Amino acid sequence: MKTQLKFFSLLSATLLLSACGGSDSGERSLRTLINDAGLTGDPSTGRTLPAITDAKAQLGMKVFFTKGLGVSKQDSACVTCHHPVLGGGDGLSLPVGVEAENDNLLGPGRFHSVTATNYDGGPTVPRNAPTTFNIGLWDQVLFHDGRVESLGKQAGQNGANTGIRTPDTGFGQIDINAGLTLPAAQARFPVTSPEEMKGFVFVGNNDAVRAQLETDLAVDWTAEFNAAYGDTNGVTYTRIAEVIAEYERSQVFVDTPWKAFVQGD
Repeated sequence: MKTQLKFFSLLSATLLLSACGGSDSGERSLRTLINDAGLTGDPSTGRTLPAITDAKAQLGMKVFFTKGLGVSKQDSACVTCHHPVLGGGDGLSLPVGVEAENDNLLGPGRFHSVTATNYDGGPTVPRNAPTTFNIGLWDQVLFHDGRVESLGKQAGQNGANTGIRTPDTGFGQIDINAGLTLPAAQARFPVTSPEEMKGFVFVGNNDAVRAQLETDLAVDWTAEFNAAYGDTNGVTYTRIAEVIAEYERSQVFVDTPWKAFVQGD
């Protein structure tokens, strides 16, 4: 963190000097800073990330788009609040998850049904839907309040190797079911939220929700999961979360003007 602060302080000073004293000297100073800091301009450098064409990422994309993960009414999917066309979000200040007027309409214009029994017409979820883009570059926490947390916070690992805490465990305690990455751990929880995906009909704790979804998806998805994993172990919620995470982790967008500049443009 200190190194980052030092670099950005020097960067700010360099940009100010370049504005006052000529672009050539400012650019030379900036490139010296870049070289000294070992920057590549590409934050995905050194990370192990899936390609969108990988079998698990492709299966995860299908699961991400299915409303079959809505255990009660099946009227909301992951993509309801995180659509690629909408920048990995939903284009709304606050999301409308379950009980929408038109559950096939995403983004602006999605409203709660006037016949919804659990809402007064306002938004479902009290926090803005964050983008899924570049989620594979996060190493410390996910969710706005950080309730899915890498306990080791190792740079470049996306939460792997040191254990992950989730709302299913106490503070500072590893959730042995969290999966290998922060996105896999995060994918265990929207389905348990009545407002986001679960709905208000199904009665049961988080584990019961996931167990029911395993049963539901096994009806139509067993062959696809077996093909993606190369075995006959079928559908488990650990696998559901993992393939969703692999699809999300394949959404890497690092082709920026800054990267072009660092690499010589």
